[in-house]
Amino acid sequence: MNNHTHHTTGVQAAKIILAATLAYCSGFAGADEFKGTLLLPWDAHGKVYEVAPKTLMFVGEVKGTLYAESGAGALDGAFMLCPMLYEIDVEGGNTRSEGRCAIVPRGGTGMVYATYSCQGQIGSCAGRLDFNGGTGKFDGVSGTGKMVSRTGAVESAVRVGPGGDISKAEGLMTLSEFSYKTR
Repeated sequence: MNNHTHHTTGVQAAKIILAATLAYCSGFAGADEFKGTLLLPWDAHGKVYEVAPKTLMFVGEVKGTLYAESGAGALDGAFMLCPMLYEIDVEGGNTRSEGRCAIVPRGGTGMVYATYSCQGQIGSCAGRLDFNGGTGKFDGVSGTGKMVSRTGAVESAVRVGPGGDISKAEGLMTLSEFSYKTR
C-alpha cells in the first residue's frame, strides 16, 4: 500500500511539472520581440475640407501591407489601416497629421492598435507611432518608434481644393528605430 501511494504521488507530481512546463513554454514561445525598421507602402482616399483661411484638411484613411525591412517579426506582412486627419497650411507649406491604426497580422492571430502624430512640410511628415493595445496573441503588446510619411498626395489635396475627393493617393510610411514586444 505504501508503494502504491508513493507511485501515485510521483505520477501526480510529474503531471503537475509537465503541465507547468508546457504552460510556461507555450507562453514563452508565443512572445515576439522586434527591433528594426518597418515599411508601409500605402494607398489613401478621402475628402478635402477648408477648415480655416488658407488651411485645408484631408480626412480619410491610409492602408497597405506592413513589411519588416529584415523580413522577420510577427508583423511582417500584416495589413494596416489608419483613419487619419492631415492638416495643410497652404500658404506656409506646413503640415500636421494624426491617426489611429488597426494592424491585422498574417493568419489573423489578433489585432494591434496604434496611434501616430507627425508634422512637417508639404510632402513629408515626421513624428512617432505608438502601439496602445492589442487582442489575441497581441494582448498587452507594447511598441514605439520614429515615423516618417512621404507622399505627393498633399499637392493633390491643394489642387482639388475644398470639397474635392482624393480617390487614390500613394505614399510610404517608414517606422525606424522601431521596437515592439508581445507577451
